[in-house]
Amino acid sequence: MEHRAKMKNININELQAKISKIMKDVEKGEVYEVMRYSRPVAVIFPKSQYKENSKKCEQCIADFRRIADFIKEKIQ
Repeated sequence: MEHRAKMKNININELQAKISKIMKDVEKGEVYEVMRYSRPVAVIFPKSQYKENSKKCEQCIADFRRIADFIKEKIQ
């Protein structure tokens, strides 16, 4: 089971002021939710997680298509 750190919140002004530090944190695995006027507008996370999540999405889509095809065959 993999452990993920809790997502940290940061507002846009703080992100702009601390971008270098934030990017170093992200390289180390930290995840930030960027807030604008108290509303979440973006998530910054390591590229390795992006690649991992993309693969999972591709698998989910493939699974969904198989399920849809199975259902389509059953109702015809």
